[in-house]
Formats: sequence, structure tokens, C-alpha cells
Amino acid sequence: MKLSNVFTFFLGVVFILAILALPAFLFPNSLTFKPFGFDDVSQLLTFLVLVSLFLERSLEVFISTWRLPREEKIDNDIQNNERVIAEKKALREKKIEQPQIVTTKVEQEISKAPPKLKTETAVENIPANTTKLTDELDEEMAKLSENKQKRSQYKSETRKIALWTALFFSLLISGVGIRSLDTLVQPTGLNSIQQIVFRCLDTLLTGGLIAGGSDGIHKVTQVFTTYFEETRNGMKDRSG
Repeated sequence: MKLSNVFTFFLGVVFILAILALPAFLFPNSLTFKPFGFDDVSQLLTFLVLVSLFLERSLEVFISTWRLPREEKIDNDIQNNERVIAEKKALREKKIEQPQIVTTKVEQEISKAPPKLKTETAVENIPANTTKLTDELDEEMAKLSENKQKRSQYKSETRKIALWTALFFSLLISGVGIRSLDTLVQPTGLNSIQQIVFRCLDTLLTGGLIAGGSDGIHKVTQVFTTYFEETRNGMKDRSG
């Protein structure tokens, strides 16, 4: 094992031990849970879904107004590239098929001519000049690929800005008092430092949950509902 790998492993062990040891010394008091049931958790998750849904719809209006003009321009360029490519392909195929038609007509005329003229007549295949069309087609396809790459990059950039904006507003919403752990935990028995850390973590957790979108919270709700129903049915079967 290399020295760098040993050093990295040692730092990882020290970091994990610090995470496990520091809370025991800094925060000796444990958290006390409030009495809550299925209805309380369902009400909390439903409220978070509504908040996340309101945030999604409002951000969608502002962000769409900002990014829609450029996105429509790129989409129009892509559609124009695809239209030109289709036209040039059809024109090139027509030029390629045209000499074959001319050759067929000449052969038919020769077959009707006297035998003497047949030996004196040569049938030449007239080549179609498609070099220029092929070059134009390749150029247009390169433009299409470039515009598609622009659209993909633009969507990636705007999606990143939208996620950071959603996280920022979600943290603000959570910071003003809409928190999840605070609803289920009683932090009054903690010291001042522990309460500050608890509320900061609660703000980050709830903010990330809201920023994840209503679909993510809905999945959490489904998991909780399924677990609660299975637990309740299991208790009924054991009691029965």
C-alpha cells in the first residue's frame, strides 16, 4: 500500500472518530421527541408539498420569462436546419436518379433503331453533379449539430440556475419558521449551542426537501404511508 493511501485512510478514520466523539462532548443532552402520530406526519408532509408546489409554479413563471426567448431562437434555428437538410437530401437524390432515367430512355431509342445504327451508337451514363450539394448538406448538418449542442448546454446552464434559485428561496422559507424536525422534536432541553446547530440543520434539511420539488416530497410521503400501513398490519396480525 502506498504512503499516500495510508495517509488518506488515516485521515478518514480520524475524521469519522471526530464526528462520533465531538457530539458526545459538545452536546451531551439528547433530543426529546414530541408525541406525534400518522396524522401529524401526514399533515407536515402535505404542507411541505404545498409549499414546494407554490415555489415551483412561481419560479417557473420567472425563469421561463427569462430563458424562453433564447430557447425559442435556438429551437427555430434547429428546425430551419432540419428543413434545409431535408430539402437538399431530396434534391440530391433527384439529381442522382436523373441520369439513370436518361440512360433508360436512350437504351429504349437504340433498341428501336436499325441494327446498323445500334453498333454505331454509344450509351453514356450522364453523371449527376452532386458535389456542391453534398458539401452544402455537410455544412448544414454541422450547423444542426452545433445548434443542438448549444440547446443542450443552454438547458443545462439554466437548469443549474433554476436549482440554485429554488434552493436559495427554500432556505429562506425554512429560515422564517417552516421546518420539519422542529415539528417532531422538542429542543427546549438542549443548551444554546445545541439549539443553534439543531435549527441550522433543520433549516438545511427542510430547505433541501422543499427545493427537491413536490414529487420528491410525495415519494417520501408514499414511503412513510406504506411503512406505517405495513407496521400497523403486522401489529394486528401479532395481536390476533
